Amino acid sequence: MVGPQVPRCDIFILVGEPSGDAYAASIITALQERFPHLVIAGAGSHAMRATGIDVDVAMDDYAVMGLLAVLRRLGEFRRLGTQVREAIRARSPRLLLTIDYPGFNLRMHAAVRGLRSQGMVSCHMVAPQVWAWKPRRAKKVAALVDRLLCFFPFEPPLFERHGGDAQFIGHPLLDAIPDPSQVIRDESTDTWWYEQYHLRPQDRVLLLAPGSREHEVSRLLPVFDEVWSLIGHRLGAPEGGRVVPIIAKSPHLDHSLYRRFTHHQLIEGSYRHLLRRAHAGLIASGTATLEAALAGVPHIIAYRGDYLTARVVRYLIRTQHVGLPNIVANHRIVPELLQDQCEPVRMAAHLERLWDGAHRQQCCQDLADVRRRLGSPGALLRAVDALIDICPDLSMPRGASTDGAPSGPNRADSWA
Repeated sequence: MVGPQVPRCDIFILVGEPSGDAYAASIITALQERFPHLVIAGAGSHAMRATGIDVDVAMDDYAVMGLLAVLRRLGEFRRLGTQVREAIRARSPRLLLTIDYPGFNLRMHAAVRGLRSQGMVSCHMVAPQVWAWKPRRAKKVAALVDRLLCFFPFEPPLFERHGGDAQFIGHPLLDAIPDPSQVIRDESTDTWWYEQYHLRPQDRVLLLAPGSREHEVSRLLPVFDEVWSLIGHRLGAPEGGRVVPIIAKSPHLDHSLYRRFTHHQLIEGSYRHLLRRAHAGLIASGTATLEAALAGVPHIIAYRGDYLTARVVRYLIRTQHVGLPNIVANHRIVPELLQDQCEPVRMAAHLERLWDGAHRQQCCQDLADVRRRLGSPGALLRAVDALIDICPDLSMPRGASTDGAPSGPNRADSWA
């Protein structure tokens, strides 16, 4: 808990999940290089700690998904909310930046809104998916923050119609995943990879990515394994090659969980390396499917959630598609097999169509279009520019200004 004597900061950054923690670390590093005087604090995890800032509240184990999972830990989340709110108030930042995790983070913006009247600027990065459900929520979000930084080009108009300031900055994955049409193969790296995992260049990899949470793996991996049993022998490879199923293992889950359902090869912590070599994939719905799209890998989007969450989502969802590649493309370019439709026979039929031939070629063309729609690399650097734009006083040490007056959006001794 942050004590009453904690020093104030220029920027307080709040995340909730590993991806947001990584985005925050990149932004912090860029800000520190540009403005060494900045005092940055936050609530985050390993990546933020590695930058050397003060992490006042640990956010190491709060990445939960599904209604039941949240309800089971409701008391814990309430205590966390109190802790984070007190930390922000004690730090009294010039700028509050929250990243993703909207159910919790936007509540924090509401909880400390009084600081905005004292000069604090508020910003949220990764727009909540109001286009998927709760479209009326856009009005509330627009009023809560001074700027919303969006990863998808269709998002800003949804908030601007309610008077919000929303900016499309592109998607950070464009920096992390090279354009497959521009990739130059490194023979030495490829040789190491093939030797490490007992593969040959002529082999074709079927990527099985059943998610990063225990319940996802438990529900999806048995289905993926049955798909292989049904059609693995019918999937082709170049002469002298084999079709090899490889499971993308989450570093956070125990090896024994996977071995309950399959004996296929596991590769841990190398999902993007696997994408570079995958011929096709069976992938749990989520950001992993967008990564596959950007890598140009034809795939099937699969998901089975708990009964309660599935019923609620089915009632609330407002989009024709669930998978991010299909949402960005605005039409169905990869199959989506969710809940009752997520069964082996149906999945096997889709996989055969994606493996070779005209259907696969069309899918690859559509995946390339998804990448084009997301703009150009450099999203997180554009995020840094946006923060400086909405809070220009960050360029000066706290308490200093060019005209001798206290700095900050509201100069009435807010930062004294």
